[in-house]
Amino acid sequence: MKPFNRVLTGGLRTRLVRVFLLQVLAISIATVLGVYAAAWVVERVLVQEALNGEAEYFWDRYSDNADFPLPDTNNLTAYLAEDSDTSTVPAWLRDEQPGFRRGHRQDDSSPVVHVSERDGDRLYLVFDEMQVSSLAWYFGIAPLTGVLLLIYLLTWVGYVMSRRAVSTVVQLADAVRNYDFRSGKLEELSEADFGEATDTETLALINAFNQFIHRLESFIQRERNFTRNASHELRTPLAVLRSNLGLLAKQSDPEARAKTVDRMNRTVRDMEALVETLLILARESESRLNWSSVVLNDLLADLLDQFASTIDRPEVATSVRANGLLEISAPERVLAIVFTNLLRNALSYTEKGHVHVLIDRNGVTVQDSGCGMSEADLERMFEPFYRGHDRSNEGYGLGLSIVRRLCDRFGWHLHADSELGAGTEIRVEFPQATFKPFSGN
Repeated sequence: MKPFNRVLTGGLRTRLVRVFLLQVLAISIATVLGVYAAAWVVERVLVQEALNGEAEYFWDRYSDNADFPLPDTNNLTAYLAEDSDTSTVPAWLRDEQPGFRRGHRQDDSSPVVHVSERDGDRLYLVFDEMQVSSLAWYFGIAPLTGVLLLIYLLTWVGYVMSRRAVSTVVQLADAVRNYDFRSGKLEELSEADFGEATDTETLALINAFNQFIHRLESFIQRERNFTRNASHELRTPLAVLRSNLGLLAKQSDPEARAKTVDRMNRTVRDMEALVETLLILARESESRLNWSSVVLNDLLADLLDQFASTIDRPEVATSVRANGLLEISAPERVLAIVFTNLLRNALSYTEKGHVHVLIDRNGVTVQDSGCGMSEADLERMFEPFYRGHDRSNEGYGLGLSIVRRLCDRFGWHLHADSELGAGTEIRVEFPQATFKPFSGN
């Protein structure tokens, strides 16, 4: 099997050519061997048996009638040497011994010779097979040659059709081999580039490759998002730790120090959960996130309390206003990331005034009375690294981009409205949330 395996190495077209050449070679060898085998059978079996029969027939008749004529036909000539008298026998036949063989005439022809002997007499049968061979050519070799030519023609047609059939596969292999995976943008393979007669199998390969490109792009995008999101999201808990460390150094009251340490421990736990969440978000599926029933009222109150200890804005009033409890089944850390970014953005761009969090039955609205945005800034506010007209605040312009990506991923609806100089309002709606009104509302 190893030599056969070597034949099947190389490209698809090369292998196809080799297979068809082997097929033609095998047919040719089989035909040649068949012709030689047929000639051997005709000469060694059929002709020999026929001459044996002719000799037996003559000897039987000659024993009854000494005047019985010798066989003499268009293809068969007989000579009889009585009592070893070979005067009537051609010179080239006289030395032939009993048996079946080919003789050699003076004209360089080689007829079939059959010599038999009985009671001192010797019978020479000379069979000239040239006419029989001519008949064999017309009725055997010529049709066989035509069949061979037809087989070769059909083989060539099969090769051409097979080459056309695999041409799209070869073209696809060349396209994949020359595909530039290092380019900035991974483009899909177009079915139109492979012709209208592209077979179903090649289309399946093209679709599979394009799906791989989509997955590869998503992997790259998640890696980029994780890199920038991790550095961005860790800023808030680190700021909380820094602030509490400063308070801890100044406090002497054990009870106050215990509260500060408790806030620091809570912040460390939040950082651990945040890192874990970002790592999971970098994967394809959110199935490994810890889903739970989250009361957004409590979550938002805790977030505002954390910001109160880290952002020094005495002239900014913050509040949570609600006429009921809004509860949703979702990963709590993801919700915390969303609203941490919204609150940080609102507080960062509000030097005086208020930041209100409004909770109703459909979702949560974060309002601020800050500098606001123009229509051009509003259209681009969710783009990564875009920071609008006011660049005096710290940050990298990633917070709202993270919010948009998370809302899109979990099916939450995000809306924004702003007026330059009047403030900004961003609303997150939760289609699957449960709202429980307070008594009296």
